[in-house]
Amino acid sequence: MEIKSILLNSVLALTLFSANNRADDSGFVEDGKVYSIVNLHADYGKTRLYSFNYQVDRVIPYCTEFTIDDIGSKRIDLIFEGEDWYFYWDKYTRKAGQSLEENFKQFFSKSCESVKKKIKTLSAIDQEGIKKGDALIGMSKEGVLIAMGRPPIHVNKNLDAKIWLYWRNKWVKDSITFDDKGIVKTLSK
Repeated sequence: MEIKSILLNSVLALTLFSANNRADDSGFVEDGKVYSIVNLHADYGKTRLYSFNYQVDRVIPYCTEFTIDDIGSKRIDLIFEGEDWYFYWDKYTRKAGQSLEENFKQFFSKSCESVKKKIKTLSAIDQEGIKKGDALIGMSKEGVLIAMGRPPIHVNKNLDAKIWLYWRNKWVKDSITFDDKGIVKTLSK
């Protein structure tokens, strides 16, 4: 019985150690430094980011450093340029089955080196759109994802789809249509 208890405690300790190390490797820990891996769109005068990924005018460029201050059940508190910021997990993303952590990791990572390398391989039009934080005719899906972030998952479950929808606010949405090769063919704004 004692050996079983020792083995069980050892397995439990190893599991907890592994889980903690995974969290540390991802950057998804309080006081952890994370970097935006896409351009973030934030309200001017407000320090809010949404898992819904509204396409508002203020663009915070990819590879911007943030510190995770607190991880709550429905939002993540961040520090950026000495200010408190909030990443909100909206009801639509929750209902689509994506956890706060899964969604957060589509916008942030412990490093942005892979994004920098990826951008160097993209076309000039992709790089221009990324710099502007917007989709342009001729961009690839990869370029649009970095320029604008992932479209809301509740209506864009499959990124292989030919049409992606983004919202600018609760009432106005934009669509991006891709050709068979995944290149932006039309924009409806």
